Amino acid sequence: MFLLGVLSLIAGLAIFTMGAEMSMQTIGSKIGTYLAKSNKIWLIALVSFLIGVFVTISEPDLQILAKQVAERSGNADMMLILTLTISIGVGIFLIFGMLRIMFKVSLSILLFVFYAIAFGLCIFFVSPDFWALAFDSGGVTTGPMTVPFIMAIGAGVSSMRSGEEGHDDAFGLVSLCSVGPILSVMVL
Repeated sequence: MFLLGVLSLIAGLAIFTMGAEMSMQTIGSKIGTYLAKSNKIWLIALVSFLIGVFVTISEPDLQILAKQVAERSGNADMMLILTLTISIGVGIFLIFGMLRIMFKVSLSILLFVFYAIAFGLCIFFVSPDFWALAFDSGGVTTGPMTVPFIMAIGAGVSSMRSGEEGHDDAFGLVSLCSVGPILSVMVL
C-alpha cells in the first residue's frame, strides 16, 4: 500500500506540476508582456499585487501552514488572518520585483535591505516564538502554484528589455517575493 501511495503521489504531482506550469507559463508571459508594453507603472503595480495575492492564496503549502497554526493556537480566525497576511506580503513584494525589473535596480541591494529589516525586526521587536513561523511563511510561498506564475510574469516583463541583461532580470523574483511574507508575518 505504501509503494502504491508513493507511486500515486509521484504521478499525481508530476501531472499537476506539468499542467500548472504549461497553463501558467503561457498566461503569465502574456500578462507580463502586456504590462511591460503598457508602460503604466500603476497598472503594473495593481496587476502584480492582485496576481501575487490570489496565486498565493491558492498555494496548497500555505493552506497547510495556516491550518496548522490555527489548530495550535486554538483560534479558527488565525487561518484566514495568516493566509491573507502572507498573500498580501507576496503581492507587495511582487510589486517591488516588477518595479525592480522596470527600473533596473540591483537584486542584491534589495535583498540585503529587506533581510536587514527582517533581522532588525527579529532582534528588536518580534518575539522569538514567531521567528520560525515568519521564515516558514516565506518558504511556503515557493510552491507549485506561486513559483511558475511569478516566474512567467517576470519573464514576460523582462523580455521586453533588449539584450542579455533583460533575460537576467527575471532571476531572483521568487527570492524577493519570499521576503514579503517574512516581513508581513513579523509586522502582524
